Amino acid sequence: MVKKFKGYEAATEFIYSTVTNASMVISNMIGPVEQMALANHPVKGLYYSLVGTPEDLDISIVSYMAKLSITIGTKEGHIDVQKFKSCMEQAFDTIFKAAQNS
Repeated sequence: MVKKFKGYEAATEFIYSTVTNASMVISNMIGPVEQMALANHPVKGLYYSLVGTPEDLDISIVSYMAKLSITIGTKEGHIDVQKFKSCMEQAFDTIFKAAQNS
């Protein structure tokens, strides 16, 4: 809508200011449901990650062949890695147990 009413430069400025003021980004991509091959070699897993962004925390989620892959990136020294890993493992365990009970 910004592009439509104010033009390309205003839209570019709006997107740039939004990205530079964000502290976290979550992106999600639906991948193929069938296995891919690259030069006749089967692709076992598919990941992607955002790089060069100003955010403190980047979370990328992709599904490939009914498997979910999550990539997490942070600025160096910004987040305690062990504590973050422990929290994420506990959250995934809670989600997994809740899904089994339903």
